[in-house]
Amino acid sequence: MAIFATIILSIFFSSKNEEKNDPVNREQVIEKKILDYQPILDSIEAKSFYVYDILDKKPVFLKNEHTKLPLASITKLMSGLVILDIMPDPTIVTISSNDIALEGDSGLIVGEKWKLKDLLDFSLMESSNDGMHAIASTLNYYQAVNNKDTVKIMNEKAINLGLKDTIFVNETGLDIDDNMAGAYSSAHDVSLLLEKIIRDNSSLISSTNKQNQDFISESNIKHTAFNTNVSVNELSGLIASKTGFTNLAGGNLAVVFDAGFMHPMVIVVLGSSQEGRFYDVIKLQKITLEKLSEWRLTRYSILKHG
Repeated sequence: MAIFATIILSIFFSSKNEEKNDPVNREQVIEKKILDYQPILDSIEAKSFYVYDILDKKPVFLKNEHTKLPLASITKLMSGLVILDIMPDPTIVTISSNDIALEGDSGLIVGEKWKLKDLLDFSLMESSNDGMHAIASTLNYYQAVNNKDTVKIMNEKAINLGLKDTIFVNETGLDIDDNMAGAYSSAHDVSLLLEKIIRDNSSLISSTNKQNQDFISESNIKHTAFNTNVSVNELSGLIASKTGFTNLAGGNLAVVFDAGFMHPMVIVVLGSSQEGRFYDVIKLQKITLEKLSEWRLTRYSILKHG
């Protein structure tokens, strides 16, 4: 057994030395791995995607990243951002019949009262159009003195953040009609928006990495929110996520995940199918983690060998 172990160790260290002393071979191996990504990238259903490294501020994989597409409920990320920026924490939001009339039913009740942050967390996780409309209506009331409403503030924020591909028509992202969406943006811009939120307003999306969560409104009514991102448990290191789906948008999904060593990264897919968006992001995360391992290996090699 001792002789066998010696032979195995000899072969292992010999191969390692050959790899270290043969930079051409090493480059060929890395290049082969890069080429292997293409079939996976070609299998992505989304019309547009963008994988962005927040730490190093650079893209990893991309396709049609500046194409303007319907945003659907990913719009709620900007709605939530301006709401947290402006409205005081103790604000109480009351659900109205106008809120309930919107598409979708998340179980809210006319006359029910909510703490602002609780309703915002619920609305982002459940992707509740009713809840977001109620909060936006409350913000409209606060801002009436300034002749502004939620959507106008959202568009001003987009300009201030340099989101050149982005425009909002409503606060939910619901389609206006068969030809006009409630918001348009690009995978690139959504990535920058998520970077801003993660850096400065992370509490906005602190609940969106959970599969479900119970909420008790101020009217003492219990609600259980179920995350519309059904791939929550299949994405390693998930920090935050937001889905979107309408007839015009198709399936959208944006996530932030920790790639290890406090290394946040964003994946955005726009214009996929209702189910395909989840598979798209899972595939993109897999090859992104492989790509990141290559980068780390290359950096280590450069530092070690000069």
